[in-house]
Amino acid sequence: MVIATIERRGFPEGINVLSKGNSPFFIPKSILIEFNLPFYEDDYEVDEFLFNQLKHINECYLCRKKGLDLLARREHSKYELTMKLKQRKFSSSAINNTIEYLINKKFLSEQRFCESFINARLKKGEGRYLIFQKLQQKGVSLSFSQSIYDEIVEMDDEINACIKSLVKIKNKFSDVEIIKNKLSKKGFSYQIIKEALEEKDS
Repeated sequence: MVIATIERRGFPEGINVLSKGNSPFFIPKSILIEFNLPFYEDDYEVDEFLFNQLKHINECYLCRKKGLDLLARREHSKYELTMKLKQRKFSSSAINNTIEYLINKKFLSEQRFCESFINARLKKGEGRYLIFQKLQQKGVSLSFSQSIYDEIVEMDDEINACIKSLVKIKNKFSDVEIIKNKLSKKGFSYQIIKEALEEKDS
């Protein structure tokens, strides 16, 4: 039973699917090819099975567009992007397709996200343990976070981050033990805190 038709006039880069009782939707030619479907002729008649298939492909297309839009603003972890797409009511199937597509095209990278996140948090005066905790909340495993951190962060970077927090804390507290405790809560190790205190006092 025919429930929709294909419109190509005015759509050289894709097809428009028209059906009574439903809003028309667009699918680019490139995605049709990716899903092993032909570039349908104008006025092609669409049955219910094909309509549902095209509707799903359109959802994948819209989900990818939203994913790319979010990634254009900043790097995301796989988990973080998945959650944001779920909040926008995309189906699990469309989200899985989108995540796989974005990873394959290198638009979504767990490594790039980690590197960007670690550098940003260091600049804010946070230490490795707090950074690892926050990365875990974004779905990044501890082992992966540690490997990236150890690869890109030098000891001097950690000391400088610690000094940044130390300066702010010293403006409010003078007791050394309180200062150490505050820095520990910021995610710095005992060794880094010791080095930062010595360097600041020298």
